[in-house]
Amino acid sequence: MDELLQLAVSGSLVGVTIFYLLSSLLVKHWVRIDVYQLLLSMAATFLIAIVGEVVLGKLYYLVMGKPLWQYHVWPIHDGYTSALNFITWPVYGFYQYCLHYVLTHKKCQLRPYWLTGLASGIDGPILEILANGFSLLFYQTFYFYYLPDDMRHYTSLQVVPLYMVGGVILALILQHLRERPPKWIYPIVFYAAGVAFILTG
Repeated sequence: MDELLQLAVSGSLVGVTIFYLLSSLLVKHWVRIDVYQLLLSMAATFLIAIVGEVVLGKLYYLVMGKPLWQYHVWPIHDGYTSALNFITWPVYGFYQYCLHYVLTHKKCQLRPYWLTGLASGIDGPILEILANGFSLLFYQTFYFYYLPDDMRHYTSLQVVPLYMVGGVILALILQHLRERPPKWIYPIVFYAAGVAFILTG
């Protein structure tokens, strides 16, 4: 159990460090952290992603008759997600915060904003390869395992449309939240709801 927590924490710290340094390099100064906006992005992403992967995973199963992925580390909700994702999915929210910062700084925002969500079809699988690579290198286990072997089980091209759907939903919700007056109840409720979803698994 301790080793699995170490996997999630160490992988998340490496991811956060890489995202922050790469984003700072792209904008040529240290990315400014707005604590409220960062926590909002991390909490909302956590809830939307963990519920989304279960819902989309089950929809894929209904259509194809077999699952697309299976979590190997603390699997819950029939293996479509992991109990450790209360640590790892917020890191994707950190990535979303940095991405939004860079795009805003570079004045590269797409209109309508939801189009940026389609990019999740590219960055999602790439980040999955890195996450599974880290897990295999240091802990000798897949964090999650894709049944198709088109990408050596690290990820799959078949997940790209699912990431696009999830990315568009996430982009719309994050944009809506960014435009609302700051209220700390938002990140608290989003994160608490995500934890509750884990506990029901």
